[in-house]
This record gives sequence, structure tokens and C-alpha cells, in this order.
Amino acid sequence: MAQARVETLTTPLRRPFVTALGRRTHTVNVGLTLSLKGGAEGYGEASTSLAMKHLPAPALKRALERLSGAALRRDARDWRRLIDAAWAWTPDLEPAVAAFEAALLSALAAESGMTLASWFGGAKDRLETDLTLSAWNDPALTTEAAKEAAADGFRRLKIKVGGRFHDDLERVRAARRGAPRARLILDGNQGLTPRGALRLLDAVRKDGAKIDLLEQPVRKDDLKGMAFVARRADVLVAADESVATPAQAARTLETGAATAINIKLAKSGLSRSLEIAAVARAAGAPLMIGCMAETARGLGASVHFALGAGFFRFVDLDSDVLLAEPSSARSAAGWVRRGPTITLS
Repeated sequence: MAQARVETLTTPLRRPFVTALGRRTHTVNVGLTLSLKGGAEGYGEASTSLAMKHLPAPALKRALERLSGAALRRDARDWRRLIDAAWAWTPDLEPAVAAFEAALLSALAAESGMTLASWFGGAKDRLETDLTLSAWNDPALTTEAAKEAAADGFRRLKIKVGGRFHDDLERVRAARRGAPRARLILDGNQGLTPRGALRLLDAVRKDGAKIDLLEQPVRKDDLKGMAFVARRADVLVAADESVATPAQAARTLETGAATAINIKLAKSGLSRSLEIAAVARAAGAPLMIGCMAETARGLGASVHFALGAGFFRFVDLDSDVLLAEPSSARSAAGWVRRGPTITLS
């Protein structure tokens, strides 16, 4: 590895992003570009998020400077040792380690004359993703956003819930007014109680909504509460914040705390995500891939990983749509979007 460049990126959101964990109007991310001696480059991006408020951009920037500085003049082909060392060195700065790994592996793939998707198997040539609707307490805004998504071709919407029952139910109803045919994912972001989650599911189903999955309804450390919901819900219950490592995936599935797993590179990086997927697939649990608030370029690693692996039933790679970026940013990142459909450029 010959050069490293770390930069802080501030990007506004098209609409305020609201979950049970907070509200934001922009994202501040940290990008890492690694250059190999032969000229090949790779990119990774660490996104700040409401789910990881304890990891602000300055901390992620310092971690990426430290990791990339230590890696200079090292042989990139020794990537496993480098990534293991990165996790050992900065175990509590997951998005930074994930960004370092993405930059390293994408540079290696480029050096070999292949895409990162090919590196991971090249299983698919296209993905269909959902679109997220925030936890706005403004029915008109929710209906407008859902109508816009439907017009753009999105067939599945992910709706943020986890607040008061009435507000959550009205938000789902407002979304269905805008996109009555859309299938839904409800994302609690740890904001519901076990019984509250079941009550909301029951009410939404009675309204006639088609629910495919309930994501992280209760606190990430409340596996008993998750299991309570998973045993009684008539839809898949996915663990998100509860699972960042293969060991956590095994424990969550063994205890019946979830019937699906949501993988995010920002939590686990590429190699660990493969291991989490192996645990889930061995247990017969469907997989979802999600994102934080990466820019189009930063989302590229997740796009390539999902296309290459090909085993995700649910795809939630939509941060580029939620951010106020020009459409050209995607093609510059090596992939393109046509509504919900993602392909490599």
C-alpha cells in the first residue's frame, strides 16, 4: 500500500431522517482512499449514525488515519492479517474498521482486474431494494414520500416505527395511502416493547397491510423480549442492532430471539459479515442487508457485496436516495440505480 487519503464528508438529507433513536438533517461521514503501488485504488466509508451516536466523525477519522497509516508499505495481499489486526486495534470503532477493510479489498480487486462483486462470487447482476420512510409525525409528508416511491417503482417500503402506538399506526396508514400496493417492513429501531410490537403488528395486519418483516422491535440486549415477539409474530422478526458478530448471530438464533438477520457492513465489515451469513444460512434464517447513511460511493461496498454473495432475501440499500446527491455520484461509484433496481455500471 503506497498512499492513503482520509477525508470528512458532510452531505444533507433530502428529508429529515427520524427514527426511535433520534433525528438528523445531514450525515457526516469519513472516506478512505487506499492506493496500491501499482496504481489500483480502493474506497471505504465510515458513516455516522443514530444507532452509533457514540462514534462521531472525528473519532472515525482518527481511527482511519491510524489504521491506514499503520498499513502503508505493507503487502495488501496479506489482507486477512491486516484486517484481524485492525479489529484487535480498534474493536469499538466498527464503521472505521469496516471502511478500512472495504478500501483494502476493493483496491486488491481492482489490482486483479475484477470488481469487488466478482471477488465475492459474482452471483447476481442486479438487486431490487426497498425504500425507507422515516418516523415523521406528519401524515401528509409520509403519504407524499410513499407516493413518490411508488411512482419511482419501489415495491417494498421500510417504515420506521418505535414511538407512540397511535403515531406508528397512523404513519403506516399514511404510507399505504400513498403506496397502497407496497409490501412493508416495519423497523422498530429498539423503540418498542415486546407486547407493543405485537399490538402494532396486529393492528397493521387488520388494516390489510402486507408485512414481510419486523426489524429490531426491542432493545438490542433484550433477547428475551425479542424471543417473546418472534414466537408470537406471524412475520419474520429480524435482529439488526443485536447482531454485529458471528457469535452474536449464533446466540440470537439459538435463543429464538430472531428468525432473520440484518447484516450491515458498518457493524461487521466484509469478512465478519460473511461469517454471520454462514451462521444464519446454517440455521435456515433469511438474510437482509442494510446500510447506514453512506454516500453513493460509500454504499458501493455493500452493493458489490450483495451482488457478489447473492444470498440476501431483503435488500435495504437506499441511503443514496435519502441523501441530496446528484445521480452522477452513483455512476462515479461504479454502479447505477433505476428506481429500486441496482446494477453495476
